[in-house]
Amino acid sequence: MTVRNQIIGLIRFSYPATEGFAVSGMDEDALLAMLYDPARLASRFAYLETITLPSLAAQTDGDFTCVILAGDSLPADHKQRLRALRDRFLFVRPIFMERMGPLPSAKRSFRRAVRDGTTHVTGFRLDDDDALAVDYIAKTRDRADRLIAGGFADNPLAIAFTRGLYWDLNDRAAPFREFRETYAPSLACAMVTSPDMETCIYRYNHRRLASFIPTWLEPGGAAMFIRTLHDTNDSGRSIPPHSKPMDTVQGRKLLVERFGLDPDAAMGLMRGGAS
Repeated sequence: MTVRNQIIGLIRFSYPATEGFAVSGMDEDALLAMLYDPARLASRFAYLETITLPSLAAQTDGDFTCVILAGDSLPADHKQRLRALRDRFLFVRPIFMERMGPLPSAKRSFRRAVRDGTTHVTGFRLDDDDALAVDYIAKTRDRADRLIAGGFADNPLAIAFTRGLYWDLNDRAAPFREFRETYAPSLACAMVTSPDMETCIYRYNHRRLASFIPTWLEPGGAAMFIRTLHDTNDSGRSIPPHSKPMDTVQGRKLLVERFGLDPDAAMGLMRGGAS
């Protein structure tokens, strides 16, 4: 059998899932009012268009699709703004879906992007305010193809890179810290599955992923992802205690060299503007 491994990413953009988020338990009307607040959406678009999508556009391997999942209740002007991103980022595929749980919505999103003839899907997850290193797709494809060829992906298999960067957009004095996770992080993490998507990377809590499926963890090399902290984080992110401070000059350099970002535009998202 000829192996055709398709790489697909999924970004959930203010999707009103019925569970899985800190705000999911809110009354639906209150939840939609909060998610679709114009000021909040302006911030989320700024992160998406300045940090997340540029890091994907800079990939050394451009053979991938990235689905952006939003609710079918998203206001029409914001739907159009997501659709317009396809003109700038050819890998983007916006999907608007009714409200449901995080797993079924994720599996349906991945399925809609699967090409005919695909034998394996390597599906990665990414938040709309984070970034991936420019060689993430290339490295993930290499590891996935090797594991498939070795017979290790007959059942779902995860691949994760554990070294990354925290970027606190509220801390102008010392915004960057480097760290290595002791388990699969929630980004720079993918799952190799069959194209029918019986499961996907959103099936398990990333901290417990290796308790359920075989997981390839790669700790070495350069930073593979950026996780941002700011005022609209859903998950209550915090700087991990074992992280190490990084000089701001070095952090700006990494934004360019490892993540393909415009440092002035990116740093301009910090509280108080660029630094």
